[in-house]
Amino acid sequence: MKVAIAALLQETNTFSPQATVRGHFLMTPGHELIESHKTENSEIHGFVDALTEAGAQIMPILGGWAVSYGRIRAGDFQSLLDDLMEGIRKAGPLDGLLLALHGAWAGEGIDSCDGAILRELRALLGPSVPIVATLDLHANLTRTMWENADALVGYQTCPHVDLYDTGRRGADLMVSLLRREVRPTMHAVKIPMVVQAENMLTDRGEFRRIYDHVRSLEGQGTTISASVFAVQPWMDVEELGWASLVVTNDDPDRARSQADELARFIWSVRKSFVISLPSVDEALEEAMSIPGGPVVLGEGADGTMGGAPGDGTSILAGILKKRIDAPVAAVVVDPGAVEKAVRAGVGKPVTLRVGGKLDPDYATPVRVTGKVKLISDGEFRYKGRVYTGRLVRMGRAVVLAIGRIRLLISERPVPTTDPELYRSHGIEPRDMKLVLVKSPLGMRTEYEPIARSIIIVNSPGCCSPDLTSLPFVRMPRPMFPFDEFDYSPPE
Repeated sequence: MKVAIAALLQETNTFSPQATVRGHFLMTPGHELIESHKTENSEIHGFVDALTEAGAQIMPILGGWAVSYGRIRAGDFQSLLDDLMEGIRKAGPLDGLLLALHGAWAGEGIDSCDGAILRELRALLGPSVPIVATLDLHANLTRTMWENADALVGYQTCPHVDLYDTGRRGADLMVSLLRREVRPTMHAVKIPMVVQAENMLTDRGEFRRIYDHVRSLEGQGTTISASVFAVQPWMDVEELGWASLVVTNDDPDRARSQADELARFIWSVRKSFVISLPSVDEALEEAMSIPGGPVVLGEGADGTMGGAPGDGTSILAGILKKRIDAPVAAVVVDPGAVEKAVRAGVGKPVTLRVGGKLDPDYATPVRVTGKVKLISDGEFRYKGRVYTGRLVRMGRAVVLAIGRIRLLISERPVPTTDPELYRSHGIEPRDMKLVLVKSPLGMRTEYEPIARSIIIVNSPGCCSPDLTSLPFVRMPRPMFPFDEFDYSPPE
Protein backbone atom coordinates (compact mmCIF):
# COMPACT_ATOMS: atom_id res chain seq x y z
CA MET A 1 0.00 0.00 0.00
CA LYS A 2 1.42 3.33 -1.08
CA VAL A 3 -0.53 6.13 0.59
CA ALA A 4 0.10 9.87 0.36
CA ILE A 5 -0.69 12.10 3.34
CA ALA A 6 -1.15 15.87 3.45
CA ALA A 7 -2.85 18.61 5.48
CA LEU A 8 -4.19 22.06 4.61
CA LEU A 9 -6.41 23.54 7.28
CA GLN A 10 -7.99 26.92 7.76
CA GLU A 11 -11.38 28.15 8.96
CA THR A 12 -12.73 31.28 7.25
CA ASN A 13 -14.80 34.14 8.64
CA THR A 14 -16.19 36.00 5.63
CA PHE A 15 -17.01 38.98 7.89
CA SER A 16 -13.38 39.39 8.93
CA PRO A 17 -11.74 42.60 7.68
CA GLN A 18 -8.44 40.78 7.07
CA ALA A 19 -7.93 38.63 3.99
CA THR A 20 -5.99 35.40 4.36
CA VAL A 21 -2.64 35.23 2.56
CA ARG A 22 -0.20 32.40 2.12
CA GLY A 23 2.11 33.93 4.69
CA HIS A 24 -0.45 33.23 7.41
CA PHE A 25 0.12 29.48 7.00
CA LEU A 26 2.66 27.58 9.04
CA MET A 27 3.94 25.28 6.31
CA THR A 28 5.77 21.99 6.75
CA PRO A 29 7.46 20.44 3.70
CA GLY A 30 6.92 16.76 3.00
CA HIS A 31 10.35 15.62 4.17
CA GLU A 32 9.71 17.12 7.61
CA LEU A 33 6.02 16.25 7.92
CA ILE A 34 6.23 12.93 9.75
CA GLU A 35 8.92 13.96 12.23
CA SER A 36 7.35 17.34 13.02
CA HIS A 37 4.02 15.77 14.03
CA LYS A 38 5.36 12.96 16.25
CA THR A 39 4.63 14.89 19.46
CA GLU A 40 1.51 16.74 18.27
CA ASN A 41 -2.16 15.98 18.75
CA SER A 42 -2.81 16.10 15.01
CA GLU A 43 -4.48 14.21 12.21
CA ILE A 44 -1.09 13.67 10.54
CA HIS A 45 0.20 11.94 13.68
CA GLY A 46 -2.87 9.66 13.59
CA PHE A 47 -2.39 8.97 9.88
CA VAL A 48 1.24 8.00 10.37
CA ASP A 49 0.70 5.68 13.34
CA ALA A 50 -2.20 3.80 11.72
CA LEU A 51 -0.48 3.46 8.34
CA THR A 52 2.80 2.36 9.92
CA GLU A 53 1.03 -0.35 11.90
CA ALA A 54 -0.61 -1.51 8.68
CA GLY A 55 2.75 -1.76 6.91
CA ALA A 56 1.90 0.93 4.35
CA GLN A 57 4.44 2.96 2.43
CA ILE A 58 3.80 6.57 3.48
CA MET A 59 4.37 9.41 1.03
CA PRO A 60 4.32 12.71 2.99
CA ILE A 61 3.41 15.64 0.73
CA LEU A 62 3.02 18.82 2.80
CA GLY A 63 1.30 20.30 5.83
CA GLY A 64 -0.21 23.73 6.32
CA TRP A 65 -2.24 25.32 9.11
CA ALA A 66 -3.39 28.89 9.62
CA VAL A 67 -5.32 30.85 12.21
CA SER A 68 -8.69 32.02 10.93
CA TYR A 69 -8.96 35.18 8.84
CA GLY A 70 -11.21 36.29 5.99
CA ARG A 71 -11.39 34.73 2.53
CA ILE A 72 -8.00 33.72 1.16
CA ARG A 73 -6.76 35.72 -1.81
CA ALA A 74 -7.21 33.86 -5.06
CA GLY A 75 -3.53 33.78 -5.98
CA ASP A 76 -2.47 32.57 -2.56
CA PHE A 77 -4.99 29.72 -2.60
CA GLN A 78 -3.88 28.73 -6.09
CA SER A 79 -0.27 28.71 -4.92
CA LEU A 80 -1.07 26.33 -2.04
CA LEU A 81 -3.17 24.13 -4.32
CA ASP A 82 -0.40 24.03 -6.94
CA ASP A 83 2.14 22.92 -4.31
CA LEU A 84 -0.19 20.16 -3.13
CA MET A 85 -0.90 18.96 -6.66
CA GLU A 86 2.78 19.02 -7.62
CA GLY A 87 3.64 16.99 -4.52
CA ILE A 88 1.02 14.40 -5.43
CA ARG A 89 2.37 14.18 -8.98
CA LYS A 90 5.94 13.71 -7.77
CA ALA A 91 4.85 10.96 -5.37
CA GLY A 92 4.14 8.80 -8.41
CA PRO A 93 1.41 6.20 -8.70
CA LEU A 94 -0.55 6.00 -5.44
CA ASP A 95 -2.88 3.45 -3.93
CA GLY A 96 -4.63 6.08 -1.80
CA LEU A 97 -4.60 9.65 -0.45
CA LEU A 98 -5.30 10.73 3.12
CA LEU A 99 -5.99 14.41 3.54
CA ALA A 100 -6.60 16.53 6.65
CA LEU A 101 -8.86 19.50 5.88
CA HIS A 102 -10.89 21.85 8.01
CA GLY A 103 -13.96 22.03 5.78
CA ALA A 104 -14.89 25.70 6.29
CA TRP A 105 -12.21 27.35 4.18
CA ALA A 106 -13.39 29.97 1.67
CA GLY A 107 -11.55 32.14 -0.83
CA GLU A 108 -12.03 34.96 -3.28
CA GLY A 109 -14.63 33.67 -5.72
CA ILE A 110 -14.67 30.26 -4.00
CA ASP A 111 -17.16 29.39 -1.27
CA SER A 112 -15.45 26.06 -0.53
CA CYS A 113 -11.69 25.81 -0.91
CA ASP A 114 -11.89 22.32 0.58
CA GLY A 115 -14.31 21.30 -2.14
CA ALA A 116 -12.06 22.80 -4.80
CA ILE A 117 -9.09 20.85 -3.43
CA LEU A 118 -10.98 17.56 -3.45
CA ARG A 119 -12.32 18.22 -6.96
CA GLU A 120 -8.84 18.91 -8.35
CA LEU A 121 -7.35 15.89 -6.59
CA ARG A 122 -10.07 13.63 -7.93
CA ALA A 123 -9.43 14.91 -11.45
CA LEU A 124 -5.72 14.25 -11.01
CA LEU A 125 -5.95 10.81 -9.41
CA GLY A 126 -8.98 9.52 -11.29
CA PRO A 127 -11.87 7.49 -9.90
CA SER A 128 -9.88 4.39 -8.95
CA VAL A 129 -7.54 5.94 -6.33
CA PRO A 130 -9.44 6.34 -3.04
CA ILE A 131 -9.44 9.70 -1.26
CA VAL A 132 -10.32 9.86 2.44
CA ALA A 133 -10.42 13.24 4.18
CA THR A 134 -10.83 14.22 7.82
CA LEU A 135 -12.80 17.35 8.70
CA ASP A 136 -13.37 19.63 11.68
CA LEU A 137 -16.86 19.26 13.13
CA HIS A 138 -17.36 22.95 12.22
CA ALA A 139 -16.93 22.14 8.53
CA ASN A 140 -19.45 23.55 6.10
CA LEU A 141 -20.09 20.39 4.14
CA THR A 142 -20.71 20.96 0.42
CA ARG A 143 -21.81 18.71 -2.41
CA THR A 144 -18.43 19.10 -4.13
CA MET A 145 -16.75 17.73 -1.02
CA TRP A 146 -18.78 14.56 -0.66
CA GLU A 147 -18.93 13.89 -4.42
CA ASN A 148 -15.13 13.89 -4.73
CA ALA A 149 -14.15 11.80 -1.70
CA ASP A 150 -14.60 8.12 -1.00
CA ALA A 151 -15.16 8.91 2.67
CA LEU A 152 -15.24 11.96 4.98
CA VAL A 153 -14.61 11.57 8.71
CA GLY A 154 -15.32 14.36 11.23
CA TYR A 155 -14.06 15.23 14.69
CA GLN A 156 -16.34 14.10 17.50
CA THR A 157 -15.25 16.44 20.28
CA CYS A 158 -15.53 20.14 20.98
CA PRO A 159 -13.22 21.54 22.21
CA HIS A 160 -11.30 19.47 19.68
CA VAL A 161 -9.19 17.00 21.63
CA ASP A 162 -9.58 14.13 19.14
CA LEU A 163 -7.47 15.31 16.20
CA TYR A 164 -5.13 12.32 16.53
CA ASP A 165 -8.02 9.91 17.01
CA THR A 166 -9.81 11.30 13.95
CA GLY A 167 -6.66 10.87 11.89
CA ARG A 168 -6.44 7.24 13.00
CA ARG A 169 -10.10 6.65 12.16
CA GLY A 170 -9.59 8.05 8.67
CA ALA A 171 -6.43 6.03 8.14
CA ASP A 172 -7.99 2.82 9.46
CA LEU A 173 -10.84 3.29 7.00
CA MET A 174 -8.33 3.79 4.18
CA VAL A 175 -6.46 0.61 5.12
CA SER A 176 -9.67 -1.41 5.21
CA LEU A 177 -10.65 0.02 1.84
CA LEU A 178 -7.30 -0.83 0.24
CA ARG A 179 -7.46 -4.34 1.67
CA ARG A 180 -10.91 -4.65 0.07
CA GLU A 181 -12.48 -5.28 3.46
CA VAL A 182 -14.95 -2.43 2.94
CA ARG A 183 -16.54 -0.56 0.05
CA PRO A 184 -17.56 2.86 1.44
CA THR A 185 -20.95 4.27 0.55
CA MET A 186 -21.75 7.73 1.85
CA HIS A 187 -24.83 9.90 2.26
CA ALA A 188 -25.09 13.49 3.50
CA VAL A 189 -28.03 15.70 4.46
CA LYS A 190 -27.85 19.50 4.63
CA ILE A 191 -29.92 21.09 7.42
CA PRO A 192 -31.14 24.73 7.11
CA MET A 193 -29.74 25.97 10.40
CA VAL A 194 -26.72 27.89 11.62
CA VAL A 195 -26.29 28.71 15.31
CA GLN A 196 -23.90 30.44 17.68
CA ALA A 197 -20.97 28.44 18.99
CA GLU A 198 -21.31 28.86 22.75
CA ASN A 199 -23.40 25.72 23.34
CA MET A 200 -21.39 23.44 21.06
CA LEU A 201 -19.78 21.41 23.85
CA THR A 202 -19.74 17.67 23.28
CA ASP A 203 -19.46 16.82 26.98
CA ARG A 204 -22.77 18.41 28.00
CA GLY A 205 -26.24 19.43 26.90
CA GLU A 206 -27.90 18.73 23.57
CA PHE A 207 -24.61 18.66 21.69
CA ARG A 208 -23.50 15.75 23.87
CA ARG A 209 -26.78 13.97 23.10
CA ILE A 210 -26.17 14.50 19.38
CA TYR A 211 -22.66 13.09 19.55
CA ASP A 212 -23.61 10.23 21.84
CA HIS A 213 -26.04 9.27 19.09
CA VAL A 214 -23.37 9.72 16.41
CA ARG A 215 -20.99 7.39 18.23
CA SER A 216 -23.74 4.86 18.91
CA LEU A 217 -24.31 4.45 15.16
CA GLU A 218 -20.72 3.48 14.41
CA GLY A 219 -20.22 -0.24 14.40
CA GLN A 220 -23.93 -0.96 14.05
CA GLY A 221 -24.43 -3.29 11.14
CA THR A 222 -22.70 -1.89 8.09
CA THR A 223 -22.09 1.61 9.52
CA ILE A 224 -18.40 2.53 9.44
CA SER A 225 -18.48 6.21 10.39
CA ALA A 226 -21.02 8.88 11.32
CA SER A 227 -20.38 12.62 11.50
CA VAL A 228 -22.24 15.82 12.28
CA PHE A 229 -20.89 19.08 10.86
CA ALA A 230 -22.15 22.02 12.91
CA VAL A 231 -20.61 24.63 10.61
CA GLN A 232 -18.46 27.64 11.33
CA PRO A 233 -21.36 30.14 11.71
CA TRP A 234 -19.57 33.27 10.48
CA MET A 235 -19.56 32.31 6.81
CA ASP A 236 -21.77 34.00 4.24
CA VAL A 237 -21.75 31.30 1.56
CA GLU A 238 -24.34 29.70 -0.69
CA GLU A 239 -24.30 26.19 0.81
CA LEU A 240 -24.25 27.30 4.45
CA GLY A 241 -25.80 24.98 7.01
CA TRP A 242 -25.36 22.05 9.35
CA ALA A 243 -25.00 18.59 7.87
CA SER A 244 -25.18 14.95 8.86
CA LEU A 245 -23.10 12.34 7.06
CA VAL A 246 -22.91 8.56 7.37
CA VAL A 247 -20.45 6.15 5.74
CA THR A 248 -21.46 2.51 5.44
CA ASN A 249 -19.93 -0.62 3.96
CA ASP A 250 -21.65 -1.04 0.61
CA ASP A 251 -25.03 -0.14 2.08
CA PRO A 252 -26.36 3.11 0.57
CA ASP A 253 -29.86 2.60 1.99
CA ARG A 254 -28.54 2.43 5.54
CA ALA A 255 -26.29 5.46 4.96
CA ARG A 256 -29.32 7.43 3.76
CA SER A 257 -31.66 6.35 6.56
CA GLN A 258 -29.15 7.07 9.32
CA ALA A 259 -28.10 10.45 7.89
CA ASP A 260 -31.79 11.36 7.66
CA GLU A 261 -32.38 10.20 11.24
CA LEU A 262 -29.49 12.35 12.49
CA ALA A 263 -30.81 15.36 10.58
CA ARG A 264 -34.28 14.98 12.12
CA PHE A 265 -32.86 14.79 15.63
CA ILE A 266 -30.62 17.83 15.11
CA TRP A 267 -33.53 19.87 13.79
CA SER A 268 -35.67 18.90 16.78
CA VAL A 269 -33.17 20.41 19.27
CA ARG A 270 -32.12 23.45 17.23
CA LYS A 271 -33.57 26.02 19.65
CA SER A 272 -31.39 24.78 22.52
CA PHE A 273 -28.36 26.33 20.82
CA VAL A 274 -29.75 29.89 20.93
CA ILE A 275 -28.80 31.37 24.30
CA SER A 276 -28.51 34.86 25.77
CA LEU A 277 -25.22 36.10 27.21
CA PRO A 278 -24.39 38.87 29.70
CA SER A 279 -23.19 42.26 28.52
CA VAL A 280 -19.69 43.43 29.38
CA ASP A 281 -20.93 45.37 32.44
CA GLU A 282 -23.08 42.46 33.61
CA ALA A 283 -20.23 40.00 33.17
CA LEU A 284 -17.79 42.16 35.12
CA GLU A 285 -20.28 42.66 37.93
CA GLU A 286 -20.84 38.91 38.13
CA ALA A 287 -17.13 38.13 37.96
CA MET A 288 -16.22 40.50 40.77
CA SER A 289 -18.99 39.08 42.99
CA ILE A 290 -17.43 35.60 42.81
CA PRO A 291 -15.02 34.88 45.69
CA GLY A 292 -11.50 34.08 44.60
CA GLY A 293 -10.36 33.33 41.11
CA PRO A 294 -9.47 33.04 38.40
CA VAL A 295 -12.67 33.99 36.65
CA VAL A 296 -12.29 33.50 32.90
CA LEU A 297 -14.07 35.98 30.63
CA GLY A 298 -14.69 34.56 27.17
CA GLU A 299 -14.59 37.27 24.51
CA GLY A 300 -16.04 35.03 21.82
CA ALA A 301 -17.09 37.83 19.49
CA ASP A 302 -13.39 38.60 19.01
CA GLY A 303 -12.45 34.93 18.84
CA THR A 304 -9.17 34.51 17.00
CA MET A 305 -9.99 30.94 15.96
CA GLY A 306 -13.28 32.15 14.51
CA GLY A 307 -11.62 34.70 12.24
CA ALA A 308 -11.77 37.85 14.36
CA PRO A 309 -8.57 39.91 14.41
CA GLY A 310 -8.14 39.74 18.18
CA ASP A 311 -8.00 43.51 18.62
CA GLY A 312 -11.32 43.87 20.45
CA THR A 313 -11.17 46.13 23.48
CA SER A 314 -14.65 46.10 24.99
CA ILE A 315 -13.82 43.98 28.05
CA LEU A 316 -10.47 45.70 28.63
CA ALA A 317 -12.19 49.07 28.36
CA GLY A 318 -14.84 47.93 30.84
CA ILE A 319 -12.18 46.86 33.35
CA LEU A 320 -10.41 50.21 33.05
CA LYS A 321 -13.66 52.18 33.28
CA LYS A 322 -14.70 50.35 36.45
CA ARG A 323 -11.19 50.79 37.87
CA ILE A 324 -11.12 47.19 38.95
CA ASP A 325 -8.32 46.78 41.47
CA ALA A 326 -7.45 43.14 41.02
CA PRO A 327 -4.92 41.05 39.10
CA VAL A 328 -6.02 40.80 35.47
CA ALA A 329 -4.53 38.96 32.49
CA ALA A 330 -5.63 40.34 29.12
CA VAL A 331 -4.53 39.91 25.52
CA VAL A 332 -4.92 42.06 22.42
CA VAL A 333 -3.46 42.11 18.90
CA ASP A 334 -1.86 45.40 17.87
CA PRO A 335 1.40 45.37 15.85
CA GLY A 336 1.78 49.14 16.05
CA ALA A 337 1.55 49.13 19.84
CA VAL A 338 4.10 46.32 19.99
CA GLU A 339 6.51 48.37 17.89
CA LYS A 340 6.19 51.39 20.20
CA ALA A 341 6.66 49.27 23.33
CA VAL A 342 9.72 47.56 21.86
CA ARG A 343 11.22 50.94 21.04
CA ALA A 344 10.60 52.06 24.62
CA GLY A 345 12.36 49.00 26.03
CA VAL A 346 11.94 46.73 29.05
CA GLY A 347 11.42 48.62 32.30
CA LYS A 348 10.38 51.82 30.56
CA PRO A 349 7.02 53.56 30.87
CA VAL A 350 4.95 53.96 27.73
CA THR A 351 1.55 55.34 26.75
CA LEU A 352 -0.24 53.47 23.97
CA ARG A 353 -3.53 53.39 22.12
CA VAL A 354 -4.13 49.65 21.94
CA GLY A 355 -6.58 47.64 19.83
CA GLY A 356 -9.47 48.80 17.73
CA LYS A 357 -7.44 49.39 14.57
CA LEU A 358 -7.84 46.13 12.63
CA ASP A 359 -11.63 45.94 12.86
CA PRO A 360 -12.83 49.48 13.66
CA ASP A 361 -16.45 48.51 12.95
CA TYR A 362 -16.51 46.66 16.26
CA ALA A 363 -13.77 48.14 18.44
CA THR A 364 -12.09 51.42 19.32
CA PRO A 365 -8.56 51.96 20.65
CA VAL A 366 -8.08 52.20 24.40
CA ARG A 367 -5.48 54.56 25.84
CA VAL A 368 -3.26 52.90 28.45
CA THR A 369 -0.11 53.87 30.31
CA GLY A 370 2.13 51.24 31.84
CA LYS A 371 5.59 49.78 32.16
CA VAL A 372 7.05 47.36 29.63
CA LYS A 373 7.69 44.19 31.63
CA LEU A 374 8.77 41.80 28.88
CA ILE A 375 9.56 41.62 25.17
CA SER A 376 9.52 38.26 23.39
CA ASP A 377 9.66 36.72 19.92
CA GLY A 378 6.16 35.38 20.53
CA GLU A 379 7.01 31.75 19.85
CA PHE A 380 5.82 28.95 22.13
CA ARG A 381 4.23 25.50 22.00
CA TYR A 382 0.82 24.58 23.31
CA LYS A 383 0.85 22.16 26.24
CA GLY A 384 -2.88 21.53 26.63
CA ARG A 385 -5.04 18.77 25.18
CA VAL A 386 -6.32 20.54 22.04
CA TYR A 387 -3.24 21.72 20.12
CA THR A 388 -0.73 19.63 22.03
CA GLY A 389 2.82 20.35 20.93
CA ARG A 390 1.90 22.76 18.15
CA LEU A 391 4.33 25.61 17.54
CA VAL A 392 2.72 29.05 17.66
CA ARG A 393 4.15 32.23 16.20
CA MET A 394 2.37 35.37 17.37
CA GLY A 395 5.04 37.72 16.08
CA ARG A 396 6.77 39.93 18.55
CA ALA A 397 4.94 40.29 21.83
CA VAL A 398 5.18 42.53 24.85
CA VAL A 399 3.74 42.46 28.35
CA LEU A 400 2.60 45.83 29.64
CA ALA A 401 2.02 46.31 33.39
CA ILE A 402 -0.90 48.70 33.90
CA GLY A 403 -1.30 48.74 37.65
CA ARG A 404 -2.36 45.17 38.45
CA ILE A 405 -3.29 44.43 34.84
CA ARG A 406 -0.87 42.39 32.74
CA LEU A 407 -1.68 43.16 29.11
CA LEU A 408 -0.12 40.83 26.53
CA ILE A 409 0.09 42.58 23.16
CA SER A 410 1.02 40.58 20.06
CA GLU A 411 1.65 41.35 16.41
CA ARG A 412 -0.49 38.46 15.14
CA PRO A 413 -3.58 36.59 16.32
CA VAL A 414 -3.21 33.06 17.66
CA PRO A 415 -5.52 30.68 19.52
CA THR A 416 -5.77 32.02 23.07
CA THR A 417 -7.44 29.02 24.70
CA ASP A 418 -4.33 27.43 26.24
CA PRO A 419 -2.92 29.01 29.45
CA GLU A 420 0.52 28.57 27.90
CA LEU A 421 -0.22 31.75 25.92
CA TYR A 422 0.13 33.67 29.17
CA ARG A 423 2.57 31.38 30.98
CA SER A 424 5.11 31.60 28.18
CA HIS A 425 5.13 35.35 28.85
CA GLY A 426 5.54 35.20 32.62
CA ILE A 427 1.84 35.51 33.49
CA GLU A 428 0.30 32.74 35.62
CA PRO A 429 -3.49 32.58 35.11
CA ARG A 430 -3.98 30.86 38.48
CA ASP A 431 -2.76 34.04 40.19
CA MET A 432 -5.25 36.28 38.41
CA LYS A 433 -8.71 37.42 39.45
CA LEU A 434 -9.78 37.89 35.82
CA VAL A 435 -8.38 36.15 32.72
CA LEU A 436 -9.49 37.26 29.25
CA VAL A 437 -9.66 34.59 26.56
CA LYS A 438 -10.73 35.41 23.01
CA SER A 439 -12.94 32.37 22.45
CA PRO A 440 -16.60 31.39 22.90
CA LEU A 441 -15.90 27.87 24.22
CA GLY A 442 -12.49 26.48 23.29
CA MET A 443 -10.90 27.48 26.59
CA ARG A 444 -12.99 25.09 28.66
CA THR A 445 -10.74 22.06 28.24
CA GLU A 446 -7.76 23.83 29.80
CA TYR A 447 -9.37 26.46 32.04
CA GLU A 448 -12.27 24.59 33.68
CA PRO A 449 -9.88 22.58 35.90
CA ILE A 450 -8.32 25.77 37.30
CA ALA A 451 -11.02 28.44 37.00
CA ARG A 452 -13.46 29.43 39.71
CA SER A 453 -15.92 30.32 36.96
CA ILE A 454 -16.11 30.89 33.18
CA ILE A 455 -18.35 33.65 31.86
CA ILE A 456 -18.95 34.06 28.14
CA VAL A 457 -19.59 37.71 27.30
CA ASN A 458 -21.84 39.28 24.69
CA SER A 459 -19.41 41.78 23.27
CA PRO A 460 -19.17 43.26 19.76
CA GLY A 461 -17.15 41.61 17.00
CA CYS A 462 -17.26 39.80 13.69
CA CYS A 463 -17.72 36.53 15.62
CA SER A 464 -20.78 37.92 17.35
CA PRO A 465 -23.02 35.36 19.09
CA ASP A 466 -25.97 37.31 17.69
CA LEU A 467 -25.80 35.95 14.16
CA THR A 468 -28.84 37.95 13.07
CA SER A 469 -26.82 41.14 13.59
CA LEU A 470 -24.32 40.19 10.89
CA PRO A 471 -24.74 41.21 7.21
CA PHE A 472 -25.49 37.84 5.60
CA VAL A 473 -26.26 38.10 1.87
CA ARG A 474 -25.30 34.82 0.15
CA MET A 475 -26.62 32.37 2.71
CA PRO A 476 -29.57 30.22 1.55
CA ARG A 477 -33.01 31.09 2.86
CA PRO A 478 -35.03 30.19 4.78
CA MET A 479 -32.49 29.55 7.54
CA PHE A 480 -32.90 29.06 11.28
CA PRO A 481 -32.77 31.29 13.36
CA PHE A 482 -33.20 34.04 10.77
CA ASP A 483 -36.59 32.81 9.54
CA GLU A 484 -39.71 31.22 10.93
CA PHE A 485 -40.59 28.23 8.75
CA ASP A 486 -41.68 24.63 8.72
CA TYR A 487 -39.02 22.13 7.72
CA SER A 488 -39.17 18.38 7.49
CA PRO A 489 -35.82 16.65 7.01
CA PRO A 490 -35.91 13.80 4.53
CA GLU A 491 -37.80 10.71 5.61
